[in-house]
Parts: sequence; structure tokens; C-alpha cells
Amino acid sequence: MKYKHKKKLTKIKRIIQNPFDIKYLSNSNTINKPGILLVIHESQELGASILVLRIAEELVKRDIGVYIVSRQFGVMNKKYSRVAPTQIALTRNAYEKICRYLYEKGFRKALMITASTGDLVRITKKCGFNTVSMIHELSQVIKMLYLENATREMLEYSDKIIFSTSIAKNQVLKLCNVCDNNRILIKPQGTYFIKPSRQEIKTQYDLLKKAYPAIKNKKIIVGIGNTTERKGFDIFLQTAKLLQDYIFIWAGKKEKCYKNIIEKYGKVSNFIYVGCLNFEQLSGLYEAADIYLMCSRYDTLPSTILESLLFRTPVVGAKCSGGIIDIINSRNGFLTEAVDSIQFAKAIETVLKNNIKVQEYNNSFEDYVIYIMNSFS
Repeated sequence: MKYKHKKKLTKIKRIIQNPFDIKYLSNSNTINKPGILLVIHESQELGASILVLRIAEELVKRDIGVYIVSRQFGVMNKKYSRVAPTQIALTRNAYEKICRYLYEKGFRKALMITASTGDLVRITKKCGFNTVSMIHELSQVIKMLYLENATREMLEYSDKIIFSTSIAKNQVLKLCNVCDNNRILIKPQGTYFIKPSRQEIKTQYDLLKKAYPAIKNKKIIVGIGNTTERKGFDIFLQTAKLLQDYIFIWAGKKEKCYKNIIEKYGKVSNFIYVGCLNFEQLSGLYEAADIYLMCSRYDTLPSTILESLLFRTPVVGAKCSGGIIDIINSRNGFLTEAVDSIQFAKAIETVLKNNIKVQEYNNSFEDYVIYIMNSFS
């Protein structure tokens, strides 16, 4: 009950923060052609919500009709609406009305993104849609968010289910007591990060060095994500304290716990927080990085891993954290046994000592979207 109350408060908070989103509560009359319904649980600038935008952009580029439905008010809705008709469904009844409206307009396919939309799959099927669902969460997140029932419904009623990693699939099937079957697929998420020109990367790299002179002639360890314990921000700081000869740079949204974590571990002289960066600025950071340190305690498959490899930056992370084990090996980084600052520090020293050179890893986002399209039966 406490979690349900918190969800309602979050929904109200998003409405207050984004009052102009009220216009997205009505059916869009700008549908040009039938196509694919994309459903997302929230509209914050986070991984899954950004993924929806990139999928929509790729589909539109292919001249495929798109209609986006979010379950919340949020900053991404405006961005969605620039790409495709967008609507907010605050309740299941509102969502069902949208599905029936779209069915009348000729829509027959729906892509449900994250287990947080699992409770809508049965409604989507009832309205006549061929439904493909994508589960990005690991079992820890599903339990933390009380999504067990929604995930079971998603597994039961979807025509196809796509996991991004084998570990996510195995964990979720075990949690939900569901047997593997031919409706369940695995496809690593494509990399939607587009590298800027070499000149732009150099410009951003030079701007970074100018803004932070301390990084000159130093080995640089980079971490990216919200400053939370789940993302291992505290572990990142602890590792920095163990390796004072290197500069540790963190980019990402500053969460409420940032101050508490900083106070807990004291001043870390070789740590720099650069805030949220756009793609161009991130390109300069990836270019500067000698190692990308993925400190997440659990994470299905952070896109930052794939982005790092695009810049041939070796990755250090933990085997137990999630889908990283499907991507990182001795040729492109180092995996520790646990999410632990001492193990990470030793791994960083090993990677630098062995001078690991990464072959550019390009997991095409275009191929990823084609795979999703081909999953509709």
C-alpha cells in the first residue's frame, strides 16, 4: 500500500511539474497513417523513455506510422510529440479507449516497453493488437517496484517478449516461475549514440581540459548515470579514494542522495562532478576516458557500456551487476567478482598495466529496430 501511495504522489508531482502536458490527454488528430503503437510507463529523461524516442525516430525515418502513449506527464512528452502523435493515459480505462481509437485508425501492432507496462498487455491484446513486449528490468528491480504481477501478465499475453540480455531473461523467468519458450527472444539493445565528427569530438575534449585543468596528463576514469546507490555512485567515490593518482569524473543527474553520499565519504580531491551532458559533450568525455567504470549494483544493460566501446574505451564492472557479462570480456575490459571498490581499483590497475586496446564495437540501432519489426508475427 505504501508503494501504491508513493506512485500516486509521483504521478501528481509530474502533473504539477509539467502542467502544459494536459494537452496530451486528448486523442491526437494528426495521425497520417496506421502503424505501431509505442507504450512507455513514464516520460522522464531516463534510459527507457529515451529509447522510445529513438525507436520512434527510426520508425518514422522508415516511413512507418507511430503513436506514442505514456502513462505520465513528463519532459519527454514534448520531445515525443515532435516525432509522432503523443498521448498520456493516466488510467487503464483511458489506455483502453486509446487502443480502441487507434484500432479504428488502422493500427494493429503495439510495442510495450518495460515491465512497468505489463498490466496493459492484456488490454492491448483484447483490443486486437499484435503485441511485442520488451523487458529491461532485472529481478531486483521488478521486486523493488512490485512489478511481479505485471511482469507475469506481460509474459503470458504478449505475442513476443524481447530481453536485452540472457541474465535478465533467466532471472525474470525464474522470478515469475515461467518456462522458456519460442516466444521469448534475446536481442542486445542497439547503440543509438551517434558519434559526432572527429573535429567536434576534439572540440569537446579541448573544452573539457580547459574547464578542468587538473585532468591534464592524468589517467581518467569515467562514470555516468544518476548519482544513486543503485548506480554505485558511492562505490565510484570509494574507488577514487583508493587511486589518488588518477582523476575520476562522474557525469549525470544529481539526485537527492548526492549530498549525503559526498558527506559520508568526505572530500575526494581527485573527483570531479560535471553534471548532465549532451551527446556532443559526452563525446569529449568518452574521448578523454582511459577507462569507463560501471559501478552499478544491478543494471540490465546500460547503454553507456556500448557508448564507451564506440570510443574504444575499456570497461570495468562487476560480473554480478547484470547484462554486462554478455558484452565485456578480457579483450575489452575487466569484470570483477563483486561490486566492490577494492576489486575495482585492482581491475583498473590491471587494465591500465596491460594497456588493453578495444576494437570499436558498433551494435547498430538500425539493425535493432529491424529486429523488433521482424518480431511481429
